[in-house]
Amino acid sequence: MAARHSARLSPIQAETVWTLEDGCVVERRGGHLRRFPMAELKGGRRANRGAILLFGRRRLTIPALSYEGLRPRDRSASFEAFMTAVTGQVPTRQAPTFGRAPIYWIIGLMALGAVALLAFAASGGAWTLGVALAARLVFVLILAAAVLPWLDRADR
Repeated sequence: MAARHSARLSPIQAETVWTLEDGCVVERRGGHLRRFPMAELKGGRRANRGAILLFGRRRLTIPALSYEGLRPRDRSASFEAFMTAVTGQVPTRQAPTFGRAPIYWIIGLMALGAVALLAFAASGGAWTLGVALAARLVFVLILAAAVLPWLDRADR
């Protein structure tokens, strides 16, 4: 049986039903039908009362609460079962990996350049100019080093 969750988004709207069919999340509200292919899923956010799935420029909001009359009713059981099925269908992507080696080379060569700049400026008698220019190179070197923690993160 296909995974299914339903909720009434407001007391005056028809019930909305979300199903997982053929690799797509299908949303039906009255006669209106929308399909969201799981291959296009870019990300999502979950909270205790619902989830937002991002499909490129489109977004799908799935609440865990449903209106029955004028009062909301908690449908967390079917919501959690549906979201578990959806997360099981998420295609696994290989995040782009950028090696650290090019950044290390950039940092090393810029540090060597800063030292060489200081040496040439000192030998020419313009020590203060060399310090001013080397300080700018070292600042860019620090910025390059600040990129290192983000290289291993998964693409969001």
